[in-house]
Amino acid sequence: MDKNQKLIIKITLVFVIIIIVISLIIFLNSLSKKSGFIIPKIETNAIEGKPNNIKKKCIYQEAKVNDEYIVYLCAYPLLEERTLNIYFTSSEVNKGLIKVKVLDSENKVIGETGLINPDSYIKDISLNKDLKDKERITLRIMNYEKETYYSLGEIKLDLLVRKS
Repeated sequence: MDKNQKLIIKITLVFVIIIIVISLIIFLNSLSKKSGFIIPKIETNAIEGKPNNIKKKCIYQEAKVNDEYIVYLCAYPLLEERTLNIYFTSSEVNKGLIKVKVLDSENKVIGETGLINPDSYIKDISLNKDLKDKERITLRIMNYEKETYYSLGEIKLDLLVRKS
């Protein structure tokens, strides 16, 4: 081998080593970054079973997406100051964990629950904003797989609140 061939081999080896080092740095950097997904917490105020003594004017109804995604809630949730009486219930047939976000007319989150197990309900959702009688809200109802927290789907319901 002459000097030129040796020089080309040395330069090629240096480039290969640089590429390997850069690739390794990029790979390790990608491992250290968080995905941005935060696992929701379990709702501590959830009550096992189905609610009773629901006020008739709230009109408690079923919202069915499919045979494994059924929820019940007040079609006309009652507002007591900054508390929304909704009696949100996750059916016993649900395969996933349910979370609810309450959005105002500007699509800003004004209240939310933690994860609700199947065959459990929450009576109230606390709000961080005052609402008027007959003001529109949107419920964003998200269903998560129990072990992985992957999304099993989402529904949005527009409702009018009533002052109790």
